Amino acid sequence: MILKNKRTRERIQLSYIEFQSRFAKEIQVALESYIKTENNKHYFKPNKNPESDFYFDLQWNFNHFRNSDWYIEKI
Repeated sequence: MILKNKRTRERIQLSYIEFQSRFAKEIQVALESYIKTENNKHYFKPNKNPESDFYFDLQWNFNHFRNSDWYIEKI
């Protein structure tokens, strides 16, 4: 997985396990934001497992549902 810093343009390559441990706080914020957004959609039934949907498209959700200098460039 390749992550890039928006400000410094620094790139780092991490395994999935390293990514989860290093960015645990950011992942949690993005997941909570994703769940809140999904629950506010009135035209769908509430999702029983939004966490699995979040991780299904981790790159897009991580990059768009939290405010951080780092984003996933490539998985």
